[in-house]
Amino acid sequence: MRNPLGYKVLRTYQQGEEIYDLVKRFTSTHLHLMSDSRLIGHMDDSARSIPRNIAEGYGRNNTKQYYEFLGFSFGSLLELLEDSLELEKDIKGGRRKTKDDNGALKELSIIIKLCFGEKTMLTNQMDRIEKMVWEQGLMSQNQKLAKIMEENKRKNEQFDKWLKTIVRK
Repeated sequence: MRNPLGYKVLRTYQQGEEIYDLVKRFTSTHLHLMSDSRLIGHMDDSARSIPRNIAEGYGRNNTKQYYEFLGFSFGSLLELLEDSLELEKDIKGGRRKTKDDNGALKELSIIIKLCFGEKTMLTNQMDRIEKMVWEQGLMSQNQKLAKIMEENKRKNEQFDKWLKTIVRK
């Protein structure tokens, strides 16, 4: 049963809104409206998409659609994170100037940390939904096989990594 207060009580939504507000403030304060217009638009759009997709997915008719919209939110989050990391690297390397490099780096650091936290929370939320769908038998046979194969691949990779450490000794 869904929470009667809706998506607004979800920590992923709340933190997504916080990220969006910080990104809007960052882009309007530290980036140049003309020379950085594409970056500003992309960062603002990616940040906006994080909480909006959580909200839209919550309002959908079934768990599968909700999960898909969480995936869209996750994709937007990764886009924003990559833009932020690249921008941080460029500012530190002197390849990009902002209106206030030190202030920009401080704010970017906060945005990046929140993005990593949001990434963890969205991953956990999506994993819980997958588990619920699995336990309720709502997953198709093909999806179940794909999930089992993915898990086996992960375990094989872990084993290979472990084996390499043993062989090296």
